[in-house]
Amino acid sequence: MTVARRPLARRLLIHLGLLPFLVFALFPFYHMTLTSLKQDRELYDRFAVPLVIKQGPTLDHYRKLLWETEFLTWTKNSLMVTILATGVSIVIGTIAAYALARLRFPGVGAFGTGIFVTYLVPTSLLFLPLAQVINWVGLADSKWALVLTYPTFLVPFCTWLLMGYFRTVPKEVECARWWTEPPGSRP
Repeated sequence: MTVARRPLARRLLIHLGLLPFLVFALFPFYHMTLTSLKQDRELYDRFAVPLVIKQGPTLDHYRKLLWETEFLTWTKNSLMVTILATGVSIVIGTIAAYALARLRFPGVGAFGTGIFVTYLVPTSLLFLPLAQVINWVGLADSKWALVLTYPTFLVPFCTWLLMGYFRTVPKEVECARWWTEPPGSRP
């Protein structure tokens, strides 16, 4: 029976079954938005109902965030660090994953396992050695320290994920000719 032929009641029942999960997933966003729109005196009132706005919404919190703090600068810095660190990690991870998935050389299996084990190492164990390296390079207390540090956590993750991807692509796809020769060009 196709989806279109199922009785309406059954489809409605399936969607109603998903409703608790939807509420569970969206509730934090509702609560954050509601809290950001409440006035200060209602936020700090111990007897106020937390899930409704009784004293009227306000945009003062957004005004203060955007105009009285460095929020836009912080957002710009975060985006810059994220884009650079992710780009570096994807480039390095793609090259490493392709080599580990496609090329055959001595120790390829052990090296792939080593990448996986490195991915499992808690990041907190790497903080002290990385802090010393960052100080030695002279990048302490800068955005570039983060751009240098984040790939140490991201590269093993990218490599491990992309190794699985490259193994699923048939080798014949790589060897296929992606262009056609014009008729009569062969002798």
